[in-house]
Amino acid sequence: MISPRNKHAGFAAFLLVVLLSGCQRAEPVAPERETAARAAAEAARQTGSDHLFVWAGDADRESSDFLAVIDARRSEPTYGEVVATLPVGATGTMPHHTEYEFPANNMLFANGWEAGHTFVIDLRNPREPKLAADFIGAEGYSFPHSFARLPNDHVLATFQGRDGEYGSPGGLVELDALGKAIRSVSAATPGLDDSLIWPYSLIVLPEIDRAVSTSSEMGMPPWEEYADTYHVQIWSIEDLSLLATVPLPQVEQAPYHLYPAEPRVLGDGTVYLNTFNCGLYRIVGLEGTSPTAEFLRAFPWTSEDTECGGPVVYGNYWIQTVAALPGLVVMDVSDPANPVEASRLVLDDFYAMPHWLAADRLSPRIVLTGGESHWVLIVDIDEATGALSIDESFRSEGSEQPGVSFDRTRWPHGDTGTAIVHGALFGQ
Repeated sequence: MISPRNKHAGFAAFLLVVLLSGCQRAEPVAPERETAARAAAEAARQTGSDHLFVWAGDADRESSDFLAVIDARRSEPTYGEVVATLPVGATGTMPHHTEYEFPANNMLFANGWEAGHTFVIDLRNPREPKLAADFIGAEGYSFPHSFARLPNDHVLATFQGRDGEYGSPGGLVELDALGKAIRSVSAATPGLDDSLIWPYSLIVLPEIDRAVSTSSEMGMPPWEEYADTYHVQIWSIEDLSLLATVPLPQVEQAPYHLYPAEPRVLGDGTVYLNTFNCGLYRIVGLEGTSPTAEFLRAFPWTSEDTECGGPVVYGNYWIQTVAALPGLVVMDVSDPANPVEASRLVLDDFYAMPHWLAADRLSPRIVLTGGESHWVLIVDIDEATGALSIDESFRSEGSEQPGVSFDRTRWPHGDTGTAIVHGALFGQ
């Protein structure tokens, strides 16, 4: 059965295979039929996913935080409209990370960081989202942060606290489809002070039995001081054991190695990661017993409270949020040892602090949100050059600025006012 999130591409691909195969007969396919099939496949690719899901918090912390569903169909007059919302019944959680890609089982994990509260949202009917489950802790660990899907549709999650308290070293927990704990492991590392170990974000590589997690303190209000972290941890998925804790090498120009942020997997299996201090690194020897980290380059950065947040990989491009611009930098990573800048997109100051990126795997576009902002942008990708452009047609009705604004009075669930956005992803 084809997953709903792949229904356009899946149908087009099926149609193309049937037409090209001639239903297993030897006679050639008529050129006009082949052309029509290819046109259908291209139309599906350009249309992309039907919906954009945005995790949002009520700005004045008086009403429930909620998931918003936006019509992402470019061909429709309702493109960019908020077509549904799901209040989760909790206020002031500080909605933070969701998953970056739509889950195959339609059960989305969304984290309310400040409350240490995670919600599992049923998106089988995307325009009627439902709360399937929620949890505060798991196997004694608390304050979950990021989530990565395992092949069995379980979720591997990072946690930054223990026994209901926020504090290092935290650990990893495998959760089932509704957030029930299956197994867990501490991130504590012999020979390292616990203050350096804060499991932050992660990726999984089931083909080589590895997971990679970064170590950065997320922090809590009033957001004053952070531990100077600089390590990445390598794990075995099979037995959920810690294999190595790898320091990021420092370079002379600036402390680019501090605050490891988001790891991602390139097309050839290479693991890159950025730091909040705007360094770019790759992990070398991941399959062996002594992996190391290698500094590749730095993005524009100053110490004046600017950062490089979430990146995304699209084809041969690493796309990085860079607050100092503010904007995005695109790296051609077709040679993983030698990334080369392909383009930049500098944004208006209205979009200060770009932070979160997620790709539409059915169309060459990405969603961009800011850190604690009320705007959501869609950015198009030129797959041949890596050039980026803002989708000007994706905007709130009557707005002079591109993008969908969450600075509004009315929502499908009521007149609860302005909301702050963070995690966002395409799907179905």
